Amino acid sequence: MEQNSIIKIAVVGPESTGKTWLCEALAKHYQTVWVPEYAREYFNQSDIYNYTLSDLELIARKQIESENELLIKANRFLFCDTTLITLKIWADLEFNTTLASIEEELVKRHYDLYLITNTDIPWHKDEQRQNKFNRNRIFEMNLELLAKSQIPHAIISGKEELRLYSAIEQIDNKWNKQVD
Repeated sequence: MEQNSIIKIAVVGPESTGKTWLCEALAKHYQTVWVPEYAREYFNQSDIYNYTLSDLELIARKQIESENELLIKANRFLFCDTTLITLKIWADLEFNTTLASIEEELVKRHYDLYLITNTDIPWHKDEQRQNKFNRNRIFEMNLELLAKSQIPHAIISGKEELRLYSAIEQIDNKWNKQVD
């Protein structure tokens, strides 16, 4: 399928709100591929407690590379587990600044829909989750950024299956596909 005909859907939100699970489930439902969050891979080999803006810049580049590589393999939809919006928020919270490269790339990158995962599910600890910043604050920052940029977005709430059905309904309503 031609790259410019692929519908790109970004799943963003605070940590431990089911973004990865939702991307994987949506990709399975629509029989396509999804882009994993590169930061998780990066911090499997790097210290998540001692990172710099340079690390975030590298993560941003690798996230974009992964997205571009998987776009070629996508079937109608490409689901992206996070975008540079997440890195912008991360830099703003951690370093009180955003890298110009991330800001510039944010303007260039296009997504047809953002799904923002709500904080209404419990936080689950793992080796990469710090729970350093209030999840509700991060949720609100995502909403503010998307509202300011007037990018189409929807809030996805509820337990796993309800989140999936809600996301499918948003997607199917927008692209006139009958809900299964």
